[in-house]
Amino acid sequence: MKLGGLPNRAYNIVFHTHTVSGIVISFALYVIFFAGAFTLFRDEFYQWEDARARKPITQSVNYDALVETLKKKQPNFNLDDDMYLYMPTKHKPRVGFFGHTTTKDKNGEDHFHGEYYPQTNELNIGEPPTTIGETLYRLHFFDQVPFYIGRYVSGFVALFFLFAVLTGVLIHWRNIVSKFYGFSLKGSLKQIWTSSHTVFGLLGLPFQLMYAITGAYYILSILILLPVVFLFFGGDQKKVLAMLRPNDAVELNEKSPFSNENISINQTLDNIRAQYPGFEVQTVNIKHFSREDALLSVYGKDPSYFSGDGALAIGLKDGRVLAEMMPGKKTYVQSVLYGIAGVHFATFGGILLKIVYFFLAIVTCFVIISGVLLWKEARNKKNYTVKQKLFHHRVTMSYLAICFGLFPAVPILFMAERFIPGSLANHASLVNTTFFLSWLFFTIIGLFWKTEANLTRNYLYVGGILSLVVPLANGLTTGDWFWKTFANQQYFIAGTDLAWLAIGVLCVSIAFRFWKKPVDKVVSAVAYEDEAIAKR
Repeated sequence: MKLGGLPNRAYNIVFHTHTVSGIVISFALYVIFFAGAFTLFRDEFYQWEDARARKPITQSVNYDALVETLKKKQPNFNLDDDMYLYMPTKHKPRVGFFGHTTTKDKNGEDHFHGEYYPQTNELNIGEPPTTIGETLYRLHFFDQVPFYIGRYVSGFVALFFLFAVLTGVLIHWRNIVSKFYGFSLKGSLKQIWTSSHTVFGLLGLPFQLMYAITGAYYILSILILLPVVFLFFGGDQKKVLAMLRPNDAVELNEKSPFSNENISINQTLDNIRAQYPGFEVQTVNIKHFSREDALLSVYGKDPSYFSGDGALAIGLKDGRVLAEMMPGKKTYVQSVLYGIAGVHFATFGGILLKIVYFFLAIVTCFVIISGVLLWKEARNKKNYTVKQKLFHHRVTMSYLAICFGLFPAVPILFMAERFIPGSLANHASLVNTTFFLSWLFFTIIGLFWKTEANLTRNYLYVGGILSLVVPLANGLTTGDWFWKTFANQQYFIAGTDLAWLAIGVLCVSIAFRFWKKPVDKVVSAVAYEDEAIAKR
């Protein structure tokens, strides 16, 4: 019997499948967790991204007047199609909107979006003015890959990650406590990476299991729902939709007559706030706005409930509630499904919970990297040929370059947001291009740094120095230095700058220790090639 408590054959099978599944998904999983760690603060980053949103809203917004302004400013605005209004919040003191037109543009699209800033009465239609939070959010499930391929790849990565976590527990569960207390940075590289992989894997185990399950569910839910639809609902999708999202199940008549006597948006929202005082409206969806069967749906959250997400569908003809899914009144299925979102994005707690999630995500990144290095060191044996060792080394260097190259690219994303003029029509596209090209550049140069130690040290230096530049970029372009924003109680802006300062100082300090530490014992590609020459 192996120490893991499994019979020898079963242990070997589980061990090798754990190794193979882990190494195959390692760099993709690292990107998911690293980008996801920053995605946790997507709302908090918004005021840092968009300097126009740094002034708090001091007056109520007239949404009916806003829609009328949109009708005048946007040609062919189709009031009968879906229209979305995103309510201003403490993090985002602006109104976002999304609508459709009756004619398609050169890209074959018929929608438009924009922002309205109540503080300055500024209305912008077109590409989103900022992109940091959105870019990192989409990167953490590879949404930049077209045709939804990236989403499904991330879903299957999460599924394989679940498998890797469970097999890792089976391998170590019998002696996992002794390994935890036996953690040491002394000994061979293999012993160090083995201890690190096991101990930090144990520390983040519940967190990793949660993300593996919720991540796979979010992306691959269609594979779960399809059998449910056919087996329990006879293939009727409307019944499932009515159960999960009752607002979307309300049917409208395409031939409904036009009407000018519908209840206003402002009055409807006031009635909802009066009837549900603890419910915070976040999104408003309006359909058939100019017709008699106009439907206004609201989506929001009640912070006093763990699964506080809720929705209402109201007919604007008479103000009657046509569908309801409110906190405290939801079914078990609705509570669980919407509760998953709260757990996945850490929205059921405050900023401290997000910080805990952030550190656990970084710990998971370390577990992934230590697993890659352990895989390489475990194959640095005499029974492997020089050619095989060189292959293992190159694979490891490629994985590390892709993973670590993302770190300096993220502060460049923040700097590009500040230095590329926001007045440009394609601002977000230019920022994204700068980010991905810098990631590619850092990945390529990392392949020439020969050893894992050199690669790690150099990325820490470059990423640390660039991190220190981020608050400078904000101060130079906006004049909002972190001591000013902190004094003005703009804590999200100051917190973002201070966080980058802390990251920069920490990384440069660690890199300096790498610089002073000799690395002549680290096996490199040059050493493998020298070994091959000596044997000739």
